[in-house]
Amino acid sequence: MRLTPSLCTPALLLASAIILCASGAQAEEPPPAPGATPGPAAAAIPNPAPEGTPPPAPASPAAPVPVAEPAPAPGAVPPPAPEPAPAPAEETFPAAWFRIDSDGGALQLWAGATHMLTDTVGIASDIYVNSGFLGEFDLGPSFIAGPMVITPMLGLQADWANRRMNSFVPQLYITGGPDPIYMEFWFQNYENQIFDKTYGTNTAYFRFFIDMKLGKYFGVGPEIEPLVALNDNAKAGSKSLISFPVGANIMLSSYGRNNVLYIFGGYETQDTSNDSHLAGRLTFVHNF
Repeated sequence: MRLTPSLCTPALLLASAIILCASGAQAEEPPPAPGATPGPAAAAIPNPAPEGTPPPAPASPAAPVPVAEPAPAPGAVPPPAPEPAPAPAEETFPAAWFRIDSDGGALQLWAGATHMLTDTVGIASDIYVNSGFLGEFDLGPSFIAGPMVITPMLGLQADWANRRMNSFVPQLYITGGPDPIYMEFWFQNYENQIFDKTYGTNTAYFRFFIDMKLGKYFGVGPEIEPLVALNDNAKAGSKSLISFPVGANIMLSSYGRNNVLYIFGGYETQDTSNDSHLAGRLTFVHNF
């Protein structure tokens, strides 16, 4: 009879039971003691980012979704378009002119302007210089009377070479005329004796011409220019009439844009120092 199997089997069973009981005791967690505070649960620690990694970029806001404008109802009147802003007013300037003369008084340069106060009244001013040493400033009102312009003025003339005032100059100008007529009347009274009691000469100068326009570019007419002595210092000998040229004036209008060219030629009716009697003037005028 074999004894080993019968002895070993109960022993193995007993050992297996002991091992199972021990394993169950280790796996079962004992309940907490009465009144004990449970410990905090372990917080999950995220894996840190590797050193040198840039922070994540903030999320860009979502692009706005365009909203389609509702179609106008049938028959609806669309709103009026906004009016454009008014253009700035263009700056205006007074009427001005520039003039060059060559005659018995040497080369003369003029420039002037008229500042209008109303539609018919303005303030006119100009300067006059000759190629010698005289300079003059004139000032006065200007009146528009239909096709005519009437301008009385007062002027002061300086003698720059001798550093003194030379003359006081009352003046009157009447210019214009109804088409096809253009005329100019000048009166200039040079009162030199005011500043030179001994040798000063007083004179009155007149200029008058009337041209008939023969088209857009040409006009012609008679001209006279008497010069009268008003004191003994100005007289030529015993005569008060110092000079009296008589001739014709040619007007070349539209001589370029806003330009006029005048050519005066005539005969000096009074005696001269060299017995020659040519009289005349070349004039160029530009209007601004």
